[in-house]
Parts: sequence; C-alpha cells; structure tokens
Amino acid sequence: MAESFRSARILARPVTEADAPEIAGIYEGNRELLVLLDRESDPLVLTRRFTLRENLPPKVPSTGLHNLILCDVRSEDPIGLLSLCVGYPMKNVAYIGELFLHPDHQGAGLGREICRRLEALLRLGPARYIRVGVGLKNWNALRFWIRLGYAQITGMSGDRHFTPKGHAFLELQKNL
Repeated sequence: MAESFRSARILARPVTEADAPEIAGIYEGNRELLVLLDRESDPLVLTRRFTLRENLPPKVPSTGLHNLILCDVRSEDPIGLLSLCVGYPMKNVAYIGELFLHPDHQGAGLGREICRRLEALLRLGPARYIRVGVGLKNWNALRFWIRLGYAQITGMSGDRHFTPKGHAFLELQKNL
C-alpha cells in the first residue's frame, strides 16, 4: 500500500508527531464515543499511541501498520484519522483498527469515500479480506460498516457479563 493516497475530497498521509494537536482534537471530538469503545478513552493517551505507532497488534511487523491523518484535499486541514494494519491477523487480511472523523465532518459521506478508496488500493496487494472491530454500543458504526458490506462476523469479544460500563465487540469482514 502506498504511504499516502487520496480520494476526491480526502488526502490520507502518514501521521507525524507534529500532527499530535490535530489528532488530539479528533479524539476529543469523539470523546463520548471513545468511552463506549474501550477502557482507555483519554484523548491524550490515544494521541500518543497513534502518533508514536504504539497501537501495533502483537506479532505484526511495524511495516504493516499505517497510521494516517485524513486531511481535506483543498485546505489540507486535518479532518480525521485512520489506522490500518496489513497482514493482521493473517497475511491475506487488512484490519482497520481505527477510523474517526472530527464531528464537524461526519455525515457528509467522507467515511464511505475513504473506505471505498482504501478498498480499491488494497485489492492491488496481497490482502483478500478487510476487517474491522465494532463496539456493540456503537450503533452508528455498526450501521455504517454493514452498509459498506462488512457483513460477515469473524469474531466476538468482550466482557463475559453485562454491566453498564462493559464492552463487547464484533469483528466484521468484507471480501475484497
């Protein structure tokens, strides 16, 4: 996969430490959602992990991790972030670990646009499948991914017993 890529309205480029304030703003704008998704919801901790590439899954070479900042093509202003791990959990799978848009840019079809472009690029490489983990409490994301064709359930995880602060996830897959 190329280090940078673009769609009609979005430029995706590798994140740098200089992008940390913008990344923190994107996480901060999604704070309510972060609480539903994981036990770690501090935007500054998540920003550090993302910018320093500390979100690499176990047993995956660092070359497979692509942490990208999503920018408006015209202004180059940051509008979102994307973390993709190619070769996880198997060599023929690409895994979207994170996709967040700043709330000011949600609902305009940008998420769908970047996913379609990403899928087209991944079809050129070794990946045959693309996966994403979705929190069960995140209804909007579940609808988003299912509408994009991520309908095959390949895994489930989470807390064994229901509690208001519990977490549960579905891993969804789409054939490329």
